[in-house]
Amino acid sequence: MNLGKLGLNDRILAIVGILAFVDLFLPWYTVSVKAVAGDDGFNYGGSASGNAWNGAVGFEAWFALLILLAIGVLVALPAFEKQVNLPGGYALFGIAAAVATLLILLRWLTFPSVPSGFGVSAGAGFGLYIGIVLGIVATVFSYLSFTAAGGSLSTIGAAFSSPANQAGQVPQQTGYPAADPYGQQPTQPPYQAPQEPYQPPQGPPSV
Repeated sequence: MNLGKLGLNDRILAIVGILAFVDLFLPWYTVSVKAVAGDDGFNYGGSASGNAWNGAVGFEAWFALLILLAIGVLVALPAFEKQVNLPGGYALFGIAAAVATLLILLRWLTFPSVPSGFGVSAGAGFGLYIGIVLGIVATVFSYLSFTAAGGSLSTIGAAFSSPANQAGQVPQQTGYPAADPYGQQPTQPPYQAPQEPYQPPQGPPSV
């Protein structure tokens, strides 16, 4: 393994992938019951939680984390002397990370509510909040890598026109001038026809 082949952004995305795998097993939804005294003198109460794999938490949780895990694996492949050609490169990673973040937010907003007044409380666990942070970090650093390779918001669609030359890199076209960083069209020098080699003037023919 050669970590020197990974840039700072790649290392951060790889770490996000590792943390996303850990987050699969952290509490995403918790239910707690306030302890009350029973007729037998014992206090009854407790709490329970479900991780991202739990059926009550849902598809959005584990699928979103697997997306972030896949991004981390793909950007780390060059450190293991592996290459993967993907259309869009970092643009694809950024879009995938944004989708993962939206899925987690959707799961958060659609958790079932519990009526108050019965000593029962339920809601998102800290695993969900970690997932949101990881999704945002992956989106931001994927976009930073995309722009560092010459991309911009206006060129995201063009990034998918041909596969990336490496995992996570924006495809570079050869034979064309580089795009202007401000989005202007590249300029080319006017065409000049090839000139014949210079020949000195000849004198009048001798008699």
